[in-house]
Amino acid sequence: MDKNNIFKIGIGTWKIDPDNFENDLEALKFSFDLGQNYLPLSMLYNNGKVVEKMHKFIKLVGRENLFICANLERYVEKIEDVENQLNQYLNMLELDYVDCFQIHTFAVCKIPMLDIYKEINRLVEIGKVKYIGVSNVNLEQLKQITNIVKIDFFEGVYNLDCKYYENSGLIEYCNNHDILFTAYQTLRRNKIAQKNYSFLVELADKYHKTQNQIMINWIVKEKGIIPLIKSTNISRIKENLAALDFEMEKADYELLNEFQNEKINTIQINWNDESGITIDQLPNQNEDNL
Repeated sequence: MDKNNIFKIGIGTWKIDPDNFENDLEALKFSFDLGQNYLPLSMLYNNGKVVEKMHKFIKLVGRENLFICANLERYVEKIEDVENQLNQYLNMLELDYVDCFQIHTFAVCKIPMLDIYKEINRLVEIGKVKYIGVSNVNLEQLKQITNIVKIDFFEGVYNLDCKYYENSGLIEYCNNHDILFTAYQTLRRNKIAQKNYSFLVELADKYHKTQNQIMINWIVKEKGIIPLIKSTNISRIKENLAALDFEMEKADYELLNEFQNEKINTIQINWNDESGITIDQLPNQNEDNL
């Protein structure tokens, strides 16, 4: 699938239940029927069991109708591990290629990231990968990678509270280099709505929407970001997609643009190893304790 045909909201797969997959399969098919076609996969989720189960979903809806993004996981100790991990995905899903391949996090890679991306580029050249993605790096690291290979996707945390990638200029860099930004934890697993920020409550009342719908609308229509939202609840899926069915006034988008969670902004990100707060853990922090 061409990257320009990706739906505005991706299908999150974290916490898909492989032991009760028939129930989740119904929700996945419902999401697909409403247009959702971006499917990110990780061997970290339930030790690869989610990937294994996804073969059934892919077969059900047709491989050509999905954009499949696979993540390179721990541990990459030698260059051969890159293609070996990709082959695991291909074998389990019975595919010839994935649409996008990316390192999930560099913190657990034992060889230089640039060497890994040169190898991923080789996998593009031989047809096992169509597009190259990057996830959970900072702007300096992203620039280093784009100096040696063509990057089409960036996956990172983004929500009303966690604007690190915007404040650091990385989202602007992506926009200027035709890199599509996909975001996880766009609702902080409902933590933002539970805070009942007064301006967010007022916007929800004004447009007769939920707070989460206001935030999804803003992220998609104002920021141009594709949120990856996991839900196996049919009514919640309908609610999420209904967030695309309205427009807000420019001044209201600006309220969301200008908001900064100063406590979250003070958290120092550890980019070097697994100790401290890594970028993927940023939205899980309780800023009330800071």
